[in-house]
Amino acid sequence: MSRRILAVAAAAVLLLAVPVALDSFSVFVASRILILGLFATAYNVVFGYGGMPSLGHAAFFGIGGYTVGIAVTRWAWPMPLTMPVALVLGAVAGAVFGLFCLRVRGVYLLLITLALAQAVFGLAFYQTELTGGDNGIPGIPRDGVPTGGGFYLLALAVTAGCVAALWAFQRSPAGMTILGMRESESRMSATGYQVATIRVMAFAVSGAFSAVAGALEVYLQGSVSTASLSWQISAEVLVFAILGGARRFLGPFLGAAIVTGLEVWVSTYTDRWTTVLGVVYILTALFLADGVLGRSRSLLRRLRRGAVPPAEEAADESVIVEAGK
Repeated sequence: MSRRILAVAAAAVLLLAVPVALDSFSVFVASRILILGLFATAYNVVFGYGGMPSLGHAAFFGIGGYTVGIAVTRWAWPMPLTMPVALVLGAVAGAVFGLFCLRVRGVYLLLITLALAQAVFGLAFYQTELTGGDNGIPGIPRDGVPTGGGFYLLALAVTAGCVAALWAFQRSPAGMTILGMRESESRMSATGYQVATIRVMAFAVSGAFSAVAGALEVYLQGSVSTASLSWQISAEVLVFAILGGARRFLGPFLGAAIVTGLEVWVSTYTDRWTTVLGVVYILTALFLADGVLGRSRSLLRRLRRGAVPPAEEAADESVIVEAGK
């Protein structure tokens, strides 16, 4: 426990030092990593913990973004008001998605979530008077919202609060039912749990925090467009979860950091950075089925086992056998 506390403290110090230690562009990239990390962690409530692959989470991300864009440009709402509204609208949209997905599994779940997200995309594309259509909503005012290092610290605070809430939720009785549903829906149903309610709840929670990430993204970029609703966003967050390790709580966050960092680093050397990222995705699928975090932990376990001398290991086993008798 003391090691974990020290690790969390060290991470907090490093994160708080980012605005001081790095240049403005690096602070911008760090802010985006926080936002996409929150998005990936929220997505994993459905994917990694719920066992429900989705290609529709761009809808929640975009709903959060358009909530900010419309509310700020039309009614001059401040950030303390737009963020809760984005969270609520994301939860409602997630619940609707969950209701549509009650009777489908596997690849059919992927298809129906993709179809629902594309419906939201089409709605935003054709409602030009409200959303600006293909042009989106540019030049969104950021009155009262800090810039540069100040926004990074704000994003860090919001992300930390949301990730802590997701951590608490996934370890609560309600969150554990989602994990149980992933392991065996039939057993959960046989013991009296309402599997349908659990699925809707998972989508609602995931949608709520995905919308918060989308709202933060708009405050960072100063604009929103239908690109935030595209299926590529849904595919990208799926890759975040797989690359980092969907069975680990912080795995998707790590995946978002790796991909975002690679995009920036590789694009400085070549215009074909998307090809490099594609190769990384293929290698991940072939050799890192449990993700970077899962594989690194398994390697650490092997190293620890290798560090124990055979004689001591045999002695430990004999003690265990004697104790079992």
